[in-house]
This record gives sequence, structure tokens and C-alpha cells, in this order.
Amino acid sequence: MFAVAVTIAVLCALIAALLAVPVMLVIDAECVEALKARWRIRWLFGPVDIRLPRERPSPPERSESSESPTPDRNSRRKARIALAVLRTRGLIHRVMRASSDVLRHVTLEEFRLQTAFGFDNPADTGVVYGVLAPWFVLAERRGLNVECRPMFLESGLRGALRATIHLRPLAVVGTLLAFLLSRPVRRAVRSAWRVRK
Repeated sequence: MFAVAVTIAVLCALIAALLAVPVMLVIDAECVEALKARWRIRWLFGPVDIRLPRERPSPPERSESSESPTPDRNSRRKARIALAVLRTRGLIHRVMRASSDVLRHVTLEEFRLQTAFGFDNPADTGVVYGVLAPWFVLAERRGLNVECRPMFLESGLRGALRATIHLRPLAVVGTLLAFLLSRPVRRAVRSAWRVRK
């Protein structure tokens, strides 16, 4: 029994030590017609170097007789889900708090974001932009290079992101778990699920 307890203690200490080693994450993403993203993760001071070229495959062509929702219906449904999530009571405050907690443990070596978005309904675009505006203020205060503009005359999302991030996993795991298990996030998931049905 003592040997089992020692083994468990050693394994826990080893996991904690590994999670305390900094991770470097490089993200290079672009969204015009489709999302194209490249990720690079370096850990343990170099021996672990993972590159993930990820591209969303183009959707297969479907016949017009298909009963699946049209792209317009899909975009409207996504817009309704996004609005339902953003209107969840307490979610924005919880996200801002979790972001602030995570950013305390994250070193941003480089961060550039240029984006533009719009929904079918210009009023929805204005509402979402108004909700996101505090994020832009927070980003500017932290010296991040963020440019975002609403598109009132067309719908869609386009932009580019380049970021190099250093973090210690052990420092952010607890914050992320607390955020994911918080009441506003659970409410947001329920709201999105109801709208999706």
C-alpha cells in the first residue's frame, strides 16, 4: 500500500513538473472564403516541436434536391446561436474575468489581429460589435495590435491573426476549468442548444 501511495505521489509530482514547463504556441490564421490556420507548439525547451497545418476541407457538392439547410439558413442559425450566447446573463463579465486571469500567466511575444464581420441583419452586427467593444479597449490597454470593424452592408467573417504566446499550463488549467464549469457558461451552452434545435 505504501509503494502504491509513493508511486501515485511521484506521478503527480512529475505531471505537475511537466505542466510547469513553459509552452510556446505560434498561431498563424487567415479567413477570407475559408479558414486556413497553422499551429506550432514547442514544449520542454525544444524536444517537443509540433506543427499542425490545418485547413478546413471544402464541403462536398450537393445536389439541389438535398434536404439539408441552405447556406443562408445555416448562417442565420449561426447568427442566432451567437446572439443567444452573447446575451447570456453574466457571461461577458465571466469571460472578461477569466481572460484577465489567464493573461496574467501568459506572455504575448507578438499579437496582430485584423478582422471584419457582419450578419444578415445590420442591427445584429451593431449589437455584437457593441458587446465586443470592451474587449478592444482591454486589448489596446495591454498594447495588443487589434483592428476590428463591423460590416453593415454584407455578412461574413474575414481577417488574419498572428500570435506568439508563452504560457505555463499549470498556471492556466485551474482558471480555465473554473471558467468552463461556471454558471454563466452552463447557461450559454443551454441557450445555444435551445436555439440550435
